[in-house]
Amino acid sequence: MENTTSPLDLFTLLEIALEQRSEAADAFDIFKENAVMAHAPAPGDAPADAAGVTSEDAADAAAGEADAYSARVEALLSAASDTELASAYQQTGGDIGHPVAEALLGEIKRRSPGN
Repeated sequence: MENTTSPLDLFTLLEIALEQRSEAADAFDIFKENAVMAHAPAPGDAPADAAGVTSEDAADAAAGEADAYSARVEALLSAASDTELASAYQQTGGDIGHPVAEALLGEIKRRSPGN
């Protein structure tokens, strides 16, 4: 049976990736501000096994996730055609402060001659 669902468009993919990046950045901020991580050991693990995990480790992991999603956004933008960028930008309505609109506009400007 053939898959008849359409792939997600650039706008939707960027919206998802930027939201995930935002959530990861928020998690990093929470760890950084509170410097506390509630780590529950896996069932059967001794509590001492979790002692090696610090709030710094958790902050590093959250920052790594934010970086990974940023890289995903950059990859989506660089792989998109000019037509896809313009179409996705139109979907945003060009709203100032809209993260997808700003990411798309930045890439469109970067590709423009003379920039």
